[in-house]
Amino acid sequence: MARTAIFWQSIATSLGRVLQGFVFAMIAGILIAALSAKLKIFYRLVLPAINTINAVPIASFTILALMAFHSSNLSIFVAFVTVLPIVFYNTFKGIKNTDPKLLEMANVFNVPTHKKILKIYVKTVAPYVASAANAGIGFAWKSGIAAELIGVVRGTIGANLHNARIFLNTADLFAWTIAIVLLSYTMERLFRLLFKKTLGESLL
Repeated sequence: MARTAIFWQSIATSLGRVLQGFVFAMIAGILIAALSAKLKIFYRLVLPAINTINAVPIASFTILALMAFHSSNLSIFVAFVTVLPIVFYNTFKGIKNTDPKLLEMANVFNVPTHKKILKIYVKTVAPYVASAANAGIGFAWKSGIAAELIGVVRGTIGANLHNARIFLNTADLFAWTIAIVLLSYTMERLFRLLFKKTLGESLL
């Protein structure tokens, strides 16, 4: 299968869409957590929605998404809703665990807001965000492929798994499963190394 163009095109399509959903979830989760930590009323409004997203099964989200928009965006949406709660909970916890004495000292010395964010909040929250990203990338990948399989999104890994099941092609089924496992492991390792290097440099 690795000798065929369809194999690599399917991997590129699935990988690109899953990563889009993952990146969107990271950005949205951090922003929502920051606003929730700053505004109690916003936190009270958004928390039930985040808890609901976290509780709804992937299959339900997939079916609802199929009814709402084109199937080509299915894995982006499902990866997004899978990772969003993870990023939100971790980031919010990191912000709340920021040392109040450091913040008080910064206020006493009139440290500008942008420096307070970079020197205090970022250093405190960064490990929590990295932990969320390490866990989230694996969930995004698995949920994205599952969504493609349920929605039979053409030109993706999920669609190829569906075809292998329909035609009882055991060899292809195992081949795609091995490819999924290898890609998931590779992505998790790459993100772990990336965040380890970034955190190491940012915390110096």
